[in-house]
Amino acid sequence: MKVHVEYTGVLEVKDVPSGSDVELQEEATVGGLLNHLRIRPDHHRFIQTAVNGRQQRVSARLSDGDRVVLFLPMGGG
Repeated sequence: MKVHVEYTGVLEVKDVPSGSDVELQEEATVGGLLNHLRIRPDHHRFIQTAVNGRQQRVSARLSDGDRVVLFLPMGGG
């Protein structure tokens, strides 16, 4: 299956530019996508994920054609 992946500039993902379609195995999860993107497992908890506009956990299953947006929450004052 293919999912469309976008991410913010502060999230460093090598080899997969933001706006790319990524090929994954059927029944892949958000965590599986993060692994595919070579994001260290100990960093998964810091990344917020929206699938088709709805925030999801790393355990959420993905479907063919999903649009996944990855971002790091930012704060400041």
